[in-house]
Amino acid sequence: MSVSVIIPTLNMARYLPDAIASIARQDRAVTEVIVIDSESTDGTADLVVGYKKAGVPIQLLQIAKVGPSAARNKGIAAAKSDFIAFLDADDLWPDGKVARQLDYLDAFAAKGMVSGFVRCFDILDPVKLVPATDARIETLFHVHVGACIYRKAVFDRIGTFDESFLYSEDVDLLLRLREADIDFTILRSVMLYYRKHGASMMAQKNPRKTADFRLAVAKSVARRRANGGPPVDMDLFETFLEPAR
Repeated sequence: MSVSVIIPTLNMARYLPDAIASIARQDRAVTEVIVIDSESTDGTADLVVGYKKAGVPIQLLQIAKVGPSAARNKGIAAAKSDFIAFLDADDLWPDGKVARQLDYLDAFAAKGMVSGFVRCFDILDPVKLVPATDARIETLFHVHVGACIYRKAVFDRIGTFDESFLYSEDVDLLLRLREADIDFTILRSVMLYYRKHGASMMAQKNPRKTADFRLAVAKSVARRRANGGPPVDMDLFETFLEPAR
């Protein structure tokens, strides 16, 4: 079960080593890591080249400065694996994430995607690569592609990220996945460590955060109305939770 990991980045060299280390320490190795660099000026390219020389299965795609949607789409186009995973350069994967999710997809062939819970934190334990004991932590289900692994065939069916979105492109993607009746499961385990810091896009005061979220929902409602589906309501996300053990 080959996996391509797509990491979009812009001037996140101080965080990228943690992200790559969290991939490298997985007990199920990934096939390739694709770093899409949008004109970083902080040495990101040299960092990735160093990893490649050290034998890490990593490649660097340098592109013009674009938003996360376009960067991830470049990665999807370059990916050679049957499964696609995403990780932002300032986030990390918990140990065992890849094995847990691939085993689930292997056991349930009809599932197009598997997600999980997100643990938000502000201080990292740099040795264990987990939120520090004195970190402020919140664990929740959150629409975030970094918590997911997709079958690549899903993108052949519903398309890739809508590049008109600066924010909520992951919300738009999940709504399109649901409209296409692609089955998925939210595992009852943390599948992403989401780092909160002042330089992240989500920390910026930008009115597009709210506007893009509303646009994603409005587009979904319009598509469902056009296709004769329910105009507003879809099943609650709790419907997709892994059954309790």
